[in-house]
Amino acid sequence: MALLRIAFRNLLRAKRRNILSGGTMVLGSAALVLGSGLSDGIARQLTASLVATQTGHIQVVVRPNDFQPQNSPFDVYGQDFFLGAEDLARSLETGSAALGVDVVKAVPYVYARGTAMAGSRSTLASIIGVDPEREPELQRSLPPASGRFLPAGDLTAVYIAAPMARKLRLATGDAVSFVVQTPEGALNSLDMIVCGVFKKAAPWFDGAFYVSLPAAQSLFDQPGGATNLKILLRDGGMRSAHRTQPILARLVAEAAPRKLAKGTALQVESFDKAGRFAFAIIQANETALFILSCFLFSASAVGIVNAMLMSVHERTREIGTVRALGMRRRLVVRMFVLEGFALGSVAALVGVTIGGAMVLRLALSGIAMKTMTLAWMAGGDTLFPVLEPWSVARAALAITAISTLAAIYPAYAASRLQPREALHHI
Repeated sequence: MALLRIAFRNLLRAKRRNILSGGTMVLGSAALVLGSGLSDGIARQLTASLVATQTGHIQVVVRPNDFQPQNSPFDVYGQDFFLGAEDLARSLETGSAALGVDVVKAVPYVYARGTAMAGSRSTLASIIGVDPEREPELQRSLPPASGRFLPAGDLTAVYIAAPMARKLRLATGDAVSFVVQTPEGALNSLDMIVCGVFKKAAPWFDGAFYVSLPAAQSLFDQPGGATNLKILLRDGGMRSAHRTQPILARLVAEAAPRKLAKGTALQVESFDKAGRFAFAIIQANETALFILSCFLFSASAVGIVNAMLMSVHERTREIGTVRALGMRRRLVVRMFVLEGFALGSVAALVGVTIGGAMVLRLALSGIAMKTMTLAWMAGGDTLFPVLEPWSVARAALAITAISTLAAIYPAYAASRLQPREALHHI
């Protein structure tokens, strides 16, 4: 404790130099907290959108036996129907509790392709059949820009993406028709009325037409069937999903319908596996943050080493004198290392305070994503950074550790000074 007080006192003897060195670490730790806040915000928004609109925490989907992921957002969706999806959903909701799995709900949905027509205009459409009454999180993720969200029980309503509304020149109350080919090869059609238009800053939603699940099942002649089954857990963390996935896989194997397309099988996937495209974006952000951190740490370390070496040079007489009075080398090393620790801890405290304040301020107002690329990478038109305690602690500990480690070489340089060298500086 006495050496730590001496370390703080010694830092105050060279205020200008230590302020400059500490300033580098303050900026570094603030930038690290801010970068972590942005990265964590992107991860949270992308994950929340993925879970709400596509995968749930765990999904059941039909996959070809030779399925090869393409790292595409469309990898999430099944390409084949499986009958009995609604019965399977109910059995998972009721049977999972006995195995210690807290399933909030299991919701089937349909994703299939068809043609949308309005007047003389037509386009390829992604037709998504959902149960709006059981999926309030879907409405929160896809709020209406005009009109209203898909009403429960209305088999004639369709909720469409803004790019499709522009392309087909549709507005709320207009009619649109769908023509599709069923899995058995027949042609079916359905006339519907636009109930609302939504904007979603992700190109894989640009062709989306949301209809009620019974309407989609009727259109594709698949009563009770679905292409995907979303399972939402009480504890929606990744560890919980990984722990629950094999349990639900056994339940699906026991209760799943056996009538599937040849060469396919039902798969049970956690949301990080099913939504690998979104998690590739998250990993890219984390990698960029890691590279930035390395540069910041390197700059801080160079500043600390330089400051400490200058301190050794300026305090040669003092070091030689205390060595002549009997101070051992290890105490000299400890004193300089503690100076590095003291400088790093103070800089880290100031830096994470500034960085944390910036994150909290931006979390209130949000950051507008003004281009489509930024918007879909951030999971929305506005990015709301997140201040995670672990990110703050990581930044503070990292800067303090770098400062302490960077002081080791100057500390050993100081300890190697011989007492007789003090005579040259009297």
